[in-house]
Amino acid sequence: MDIDEYEFEEELTQAKLAELLEKMADDIRRGDMLELPMPSLREGKIDLQIGEPIETGLEVKIRKSTVRVNLALRWNRVETVED
Repeated sequence: MDIDEYEFEEELTQAKLAELLEKMADDIRRGDMLELPMPSLREGKIDLQIGEPIETGLEVKIRKSTVRVNLALRWNRVETVED
């Protein structure tokens, strides 16, 4: 699936958020593919090939009634050879 820009927000319970982050950590630890859920209005998943090194960015915004933490991951695309 070719997606130019992918972004969504979803409310999760703390347990569901922990499960999602643990699954992402397991995928990254294996080092092959990162499986992400599609935006809430669409069914399916997005599989991204991951490589090394992984650049990370963390941004924290504190507002009057909310705290927003954005975690950015970036890596070079893995070149695949098609027969």
